[in-house]
Amino acid sequence: MRRALEIAERGRYSVSPNPMVGCVLVRNGEIIAEGWHQRAGEPHAEVKALQSCADPGGATMYVTLEPCAHQGRTPPCTHVIQRAGLERVVIATADPHDVVNGRGITELRAAGVQIETGVLEADARALNEKFLYSVTAKKPFVCLKAAMTLDGKLATVARDSHWITSEAARQKSLQMREEYDAILVGGGTVSEDDPQLTRRLGWNSAITPWTRVVLDRDQRVPPTARVLTDGGATLHLTRDIDLEELLVDLYARGTTSLIVEGGAFIHSEFIRRRLWQKLIAFVAPMVVGGADAPSIFAGEPARRLTDAYRFRFDRVELVDRDLMITGYPM
Repeated sequence: MRRALEIAERGRYSVSPNPMVGCVLVRNGEIIAEGWHQRAGEPHAEVKALQSCADPGGATMYVTLEPCAHQGRTPPCTHVIQRAGLERVVIATADPHDVVNGRGITELRAAGVQIETGVLEADARALNEKFLYSVTAKKPFVCLKAAMTLDGKLATVARDSHWITSEAARQKSLQMREEYDAILVGGGTVSEDDPQLTRRLGWNSAITPWTRVVLDRDQRVPPTARVLTDGGATLHLTRDIDLEELLVDLYARGTTSLIVEGGAFIHSEFIRRRLWQKLIAFVAPMVVGGADAPSIFAGEPARRLTDAYRFRFDRVELVDRDLMITGYPM
């Protein structure tokens, strides 16, 4: 199963809106075939593994996600598995998508295939955190991303923010964009910095198009802004809009993951309303001070520690001179 998870990772920049899935066939303790899902509309991991095996009869299949039992862009994997004559299928985690949701497991068991579930389930769920959340909540998985000083400032009082973090940290930020479907910023960020907000590393080959979302209720974004003139897909919202409704609408448009890059007001609203699922903060080894300098949270202050917006640290790594902190809500 660890090998199946390892090869599933290869689809990180290509499978959206599908999940990353890896599959390994084993007979007599030896791997005889393996496959991974490469792109939506192309064969699933189970099919790829079986296609590369001349004689899968009697083998055990290790797969990181429950096989599908429905006709989608591709035929049901359960039918292919049954025809292959496999004796046993080991599944890391179930698929909560409406069209699967236990049906694959039920169908294979009814056909006499031995099923085991829950092997390395936590690892499998972490791998597909964006997919699993979005198909359950019917909203995109939201990651808040911020580059800030040690005292939590996104810029100085003069709104100078170029560059708080190192080139290595900025490269990490670009890599993050490659695995998300869309990016969201406020109109102030666009009017002040005129950012491109592009996925310019060229890693992503998924069928889901990259979308920029600009919340500009004060209509500060000039018509010459690059996000409006470069030919890329941009959802420019100039009215006041409820964030929850926006997320539901984005999911309906095919967006399963969203990276929020600020500014301060946008971050504050997502934190205040608990509409985020992951936080990645790049913290530079400097302090700038200033009560009026924009910070990652500028909402109403908590008067007691019991009222604080809490999260848990998942991991911390050093990126050049900066800290990259990954956190999740509690």
